[in-house]
Amino acid sequence: MLALHRERLVQVLSPPHPGEFIRVEVLERRGLTVVEAAAAVGVSRPALSAFLNGRSDLSGTMALRIEKAFGVKMEKLMRMQADHDSARIRRQEDEIRVKRYGTRAVREGSAPYDALHIDSAVMRRLREEAARRRTTMSELVAAGLRRVLDEPVSGESKSDALEPLPSWRGGQPLVDISDRDALYRVMDEE
Repeated sequence: MLALHRERLVQVLSPPHPGEFIRVEVLERRGLTVVEAAAAVGVSRPALSAFLNGRSDLSGTMALRIEKAFGVKMEKLMRMQADHDSARIRRQEDEIRVKRYGTRAVREGSAPYDALHIDSAVMRRLREEAARRRTTMSELVAAGLRRVLDEPVSGESKSDALEPLPSWRGGQPLVDISDRDALYRVMDEE
């Protein structure tokens, strides 16, 4: 019973299909029929009817036609479609069984990777120092952390030593982990 109520609540709270929005907020408020609206938009009655009743998704072309005919911004309609699609797919999440694969997990910040937040002034200084030393910002941060963390603290074992930074492209320059775009490109090549 609780699962049924939860499912109904999810449906009620889900973003509406943009066709429903156009049907209620544009056509009904203006007293337009589907035939009249289809003529104004420049599409067939069945095509507009399928969209208005949620049987077809909004295309970019249809969104632009609706904007030109009725003044509802194309971007707003496309966001509504994306929100509707995301909610619909999210409801099927339990049915989709996929395990995270390899280094691509870094993108999501999943364990064992954590984010290190560095002040923008320090980032600027790191960038300058990395350029001066002809190295990457990642190497500088790692070197600094090693100096601090590799110093033995009373009673601490050596098993907590930092792992070396990952390297890519077999001996070619390392990709700076602070350059996310470059890092993602390298990971996609794997």
